[in-house]
Amino acid sequence: MSLSNELARRALALDPATFDPAALGFAREAIADMIGCALLGAPSATTQAALLSGVQGTGPCHVLGRHERLGRLDAAFVNGVSGHALDFDDTSKSLSGHPTVIIIPAILPIAETLGCSGREVLDAYVIGVEAATRFARGVNFAHYEKGWHPTATLGIFGAAVAASALLKLDEARMANAISMAASLASGIKANFGTDTKPLHAGLAARNGLFAALMAAEGVKAAPVALEHPQGFLEVFNGKGHYDAARMLDGWGDPLDLMNPGISIKKYACVYSVHAAIDAVIALHDGAVPDSAGVEDVVVRMHPRRLLPHVRNAATSALNAKFSLPYAVARGLVNGAVKLEHFEDSALSDPEVTRVMNLIRMEDMHDDFPDYGAEVVVRMADGTELRQSIESPLGRGPEAPLPMAMLEAKFLDCASRSLSAEGAAEVFALLMRLDRLGSIHELTTAISSATRPAQG
Repeated sequence: MSLSNELARRALALDPATFDPAALGFAREAIADMIGCALLGAPSATTQAALLSGVQGTGPCHVLGRHERLGRLDAAFVNGVSGHALDFDDTSKSLSGHPTVIIIPAILPIAETLGCSGREVLDAYVIGVEAATRFARGVNFAHYEKGWHPTATLGIFGAAVAASALLKLDEARMANAISMAASLASGIKANFGTDTKPLHAGLAARNGLFAALMAAEGVKAAPVALEHPQGFLEVFNGKGHYDAARMLDGWGDPLDLMNPGISIKKYACVYSVHAAIDAVIALHDGAVPDSAGVEDVVVRMHPRRLLPHVRNAATSALNAKFSLPYAVARGLVNGAVKLEHFEDSALSDPEVTRVMNLIRMEDMHDDFPDYGAEVVVRMADGTELRQSIESPLGRGPEAPLPMAMLEAKFLDCASRSLSAEGAAEVFALLMRLDRLGSIHELTTAISSATRPAQG
């Protein structure tokens, strides 16, 4: 049996009736967070460009936070772009990327056109996350280090499987969707910190849905598209840098959604630096209330987190989201890292620039917590202050974002597109997504609360 068939068989064997209620609760929170991020990104220039340049015609499907209606594929594309436009959406350790911003935009248009229930959407999402992350376990971390952006190159398989599940495709057709997705995967890390990165999410959502829709129509792909000598695994990872057996082991036992889990972001920047931000904010709130006395800063993290793209000097609002020096300096200076700190006008703060230039970055030993950080600050009087964080807040079930903080983040993000009253109603609907008789209850509420377009 081909690898695509094996993956499809495992996806179809997942029984939503047995899903842990805790996993469903966490799935609701992740979906709510992603929709909030899309409402934040809806007015962005990148989303506007996607609408002007990347879509054709109109259709029945909602664009989150906007009044346009598009066809299924175009809606998936634009919602994926807006959901990732500000890089505030969730991440997965197994995927080394952002799963929800691929999967929800891919399945929402199907749910709208078929009139699916909220529980059907929730179940398809859980299945899609499991597919993407189990696939990723067989190719990461080599896939990420090679330069691929797994959000797009691996997330597409989760989107294809989730869409196939919602379309109720059988094993043969789901396997075709998986094999077809192998020819549609793309996205490179060289484009991190640019407007192209959100396009990775939009294209992966669109192409995952496209693969499922084509498979539903009977279009076939090579059964061995993954394991063929010129297939996905050899081409994207290379011989000896993947383990197909790991892609097949342990599905649903437990769900990857819960272990190691999905991380919901507290800060609107790359997740690799969140522990360092938590550390410097703790110092600011305690021993360093004023950054003026700071003379030296050392940040130590796992080598997998101190990659070149987080060492940049924040020359634009976009690449500031990937700058450890900027995030740490901002946390020390302000005691907070907020959305408005990732706007161009915020980058000229002279005290932030001064502290940025003091920061040195060092690798910790390999058994240091993967997403942890240690920060050492030396003050002008010679005092040395140290703060370690093993796991940043929001790091999946091990350190979940408190509900009050999740709701506050959603309302803040949604306020860019929705009325305050409407945003609160939408959040309440998302928290009972599994009890909605039709997804139209949610999309109608979002549409009704969306403010008129400006200008």
